[in-house]
Amino acid sequence: MLWNRNFSLLIAANILLYIAVYMLFPLIHQWMIQAWSCTGLQAAGVTAVFGIALFLPGAFNNYLVDTFSRKNVCTRSMALLALVGILYPYVTSVGMVALLRILQGALFGIVLMATGSTLVIDVTPSNKRNEANRVFTWSSIIGMLGGIIVGIEGGNYLSFTSLLYVSAFLCAVSIVLVSMVRVCFRAPLDLPLCSFDRFILFRTLLPGVNMMTVPVVLGMLFIMISNAFFYLCIGCGFLIYLFIRQVFTSPMNGRLQILIGQLLTGAGLVVLCGSDTGESLYGAGLLLGLGLGFSIGQFLRMMILLPLHCERGTGYHTYQLLWETGIMLGVWISQYACEAGNGKPYQVALGICIAGFLFYQAYIHRYFMKHYQTNK
Repeated sequence: MLWNRNFSLLIAANILLYIAVYMLFPLIHQWMIQAWSCTGLQAAGVTAVFGIALFLPGAFNNYLVDTFSRKNVCTRSMALLALVGILYPYVTSVGMVALLRILQGALFGIVLMATGSTLVIDVTPSNKRNEANRVFTWSSIIGMLGGIIVGIEGGNYLSFTSLLYVSAFLCAVSIVLVSMVRVCFRAPLDLPLCSFDRFILFRTLLPGVNMMTVPVVLGMLFIMISNAFFYLCIGCGFLIYLFIRQVFTSPMNGRLQILIGQLLTGAGLVVLCGSDTGESLYGAGLLLGLGLGFSIGQFLRMMILLPLHCERGTGYHTYQLLWETGIMLGVWISQYACEAGNGKPYQVALGICIAGFLFYQAYIHRYFMKHYQTNK
């Protein structure tokens, strides 16, 4: 059974954690512009350094979760993530803000590995683990959109400092939920301090780079659009995709799924190029959510099926790292396009969407089919 008590607790904890983390992105970006007189590009750069920092603890991941209690590694990293988050009002320079972002990114990287790549697999029956990875991914996306909405709207009701404490509180609730998960005891293993296990699986790296075009476009939207209802429309598009996926249970041809996904995403971006206000904005949000949903569905399928059985955790963590990095890269590219580039970020996003489609059709689909058949 997939939806057992432990799995449900981890899903709830993951949604709250993502809300806590992603609500900080619009908050810190605006705070740096207003309180530190940073340019939008400088603020985006400091915000996006979070994505680079995710990779810092990666070589130690396998040692951490197979030497120490997996729940403790997860909950203590969450606790430090929350504590670092409430330090922002007390820093005295932009460099210190960047340092806090790096610390939070590194800690979030450990939490991602300990939850999605380790605990979720531990508490799920072996025949349900592919489905568990999919559900966990979509819970992350729900939390991400929820966090962006809270970050955008929260400033209308609470101060910056108060919202930081809200984020810390959500992390604390996540800690309680993870603490309630029951995991079988595992004896410590004699492992090397550094390895690529539970860090990066090179077999999935090329499809993962192709997959990054999806979160890059999403990250670009986070900077360009500050309308909470727009992100609700994207969420509705995601739900429509999930409904379609439940109705048609047989896997769709990968080339067709990416074609549909990128066409719908491109259509949403074309609408935004014409107008990003009123009904046009909301219609574009629905198209983007549906298109990104189709694209994520196929890319995630590849990232789950390409690893060998013993590589599942490493493969999924590779997906998580590249997804978060794509979001941060999109934030920076969008701000750069607005300030230092051609001033046409929607066109840039459309170009990235087309490039991702062409790369998949020309090479990645054949790469996936070849290596997937080898795995069988």
